[in-house]
Amino acid sequence: MQKENMIPTFRSGFAAVVAALSLVSCAETQTESYDKFEDMSLEAWITQNRPELLENYQEFGDAGYYIDVISPGDPDAAPVNDTACWVTFDFSARDLGHRVILTRRASEARFVGTFTKYTHYVPYYRYCGTSNAGLSEGTYLAMRNVQTLGEEYFEKYAAERGFDSRELLLRPGSEVVLYCPSRIVGDVTGDGGYEGQFSLASGKPIRMEMKICSTAKNPLEVEGTAVDEFCESNGGLQIYSSADTRPEGALPMPSGPDDANHPYNLTDKNWVSACDSVPQVYVNLRYRPGDAPFRYEKPYRSGIAPYVGETSMADIDRRISDALVERFGEPAYKDIKELEADSVGMSGKAKIWYIGRFLDGFIFDTNIDEVKEIVYGEVKTEGEAFSYTPEDGGAIQAWYYAVPGLKFGQWASLVTVSTSAYGSAGKTGTTTTQTSSNGYSTSYLDYLNYLNYANSYYGGYGYGSYGYGGYYPGYYGSYLGGYYDPLYGSGYNNTTETTVTTSVATEILPFTPLLFQIYVEPAEE
Repeated sequence: MQKENMIPTFRSGFAAVVAALSLVSCAETQTESYDKFEDMSLEAWITQNRPELLENYQEFGDAGYYIDVISPGDPDAAPVNDTACWVTFDFSARDLGHRVILTRRASEARFVGTFTKYTHYVPYYRYCGTSNAGLSEGTYLAMRNVQTLGEEYFEKYAAERGFDSRELLLRPGSEVVLYCPSRIVGDVTGDGGYEGQFSLASGKPIRMEMKICSTAKNPLEVEGTAVDEFCESNGGLQIYSSADTRPEGALPMPSGPDDANHPYNLTDKNWVSACDSVPQVYVNLRYRPGDAPFRYEKPYRSGIAPYVGETSMADIDRRISDALVERFGEPAYKDIKELEADSVGMSGKAKIWYIGRFLDGFIFDTNIDEVKEIVYGEVKTEGEAFSYTPEDGGAIQAWYYAVPGLKFGQWASLVTVSTSAYGSAGKTGTTTTQTSSNGYSTSYLDYLNYLNYANSYYGGYGYGSYGYGGYYPGYYGSYLGGYYDPLYGSGYNNTTETTVTTSVATEILPFTPLLFQIYVEPAEE
């Protein structure tokens, strides 16, 4: 009997295994079919719309795409695949119906209705090494491999576009359009707002316009140079060092405010080391609203207010300066030395108002409502002073080095490399919406829902001699002659107020230096 019982069990188990293997086989076949059909669809579209690109098909293993080369780039610049490097590149991705999916361009985002003033529309910045560490596979393959152009395509466009060979390596200045199947594009999704994104349905090819702007073998050196140059062009830079062997031009750490080398006494250098042991965190202790606007090497402009054109940034800074003076008052002290106040120190609790910017002037964060109104045209959330005690942390590392040396009631400006800010990872941009309400719902109170559960549980089972069956069903229904029947049965008709709060955090790219304008409130009495 036991053996007989085992036979059908074995058979059913074997059948299950066969069925499972069949499912796996079907899944693999289905995936292969999807890829095949998508490739056929893309080829058909190219044949109908861009037939000259058929011979420009680039195949790398099981991945491939069609390429149209608009410009070969700067012939004197090293190609991207010359070494592992960081690449700055502009792009716009669309489906084959030309709907924008992803873009780094303000004008396109505005055209499709996804533009936001919280987004920093600048080229992307990502690592491009010998192995892919986060780039879309199609863009990575294009930047790291030789692109081979078809003979007829080369003959047709060589003179017009400046081709000198059918074999091409992308480099700064190169502009290409890639027609890629979805499997080498990755998951292209967005929330329809931030970054001007829309979601791309699975299994859909994508058209990627891409321009290589620059490459950097040492991104730390690049941003460090940018920070130093910013300080030099905005009043001069003085570096302090307590090392036995100081760098050229560095001064020994000042002993106190009476020291001629103290920042208070330097008349030809506005920016100084915030900490002599931490490189490229600089503070301007003499900054005040009303000073000349900052000078930016390449002021941010998007063609859209407030960052319209070349002169927009200076106008924004003047308006912000006026707003700061109106709100906080013009500093009563003519010189920082005249401000009679204690320094924050490591244990002091500072209430800080700030404006956070990139070195092109774009404002990525502020808790000052007047500034929000100027740059965003709205105040989504009312700002309040940021409470900061250096020894407790809670802010970027640069603040830890700079804020303790500030006085209560002082204005200052601060610039830092990413090492003391958001580092090589940067910070993802986000849009968060929170909904809260007060008052009562228009159906049942939470308490009544609980009561209904109790009535059902205890009343249904009755518990006979314990009397729960008679007590719970009739307590609110019959109490005081049914007074509560209409009250709880039809809902409590109080008004409900709903508050929707949307907060937006701007994307901060990897290796991005930051600039801050800071005001520390006077100490409380």
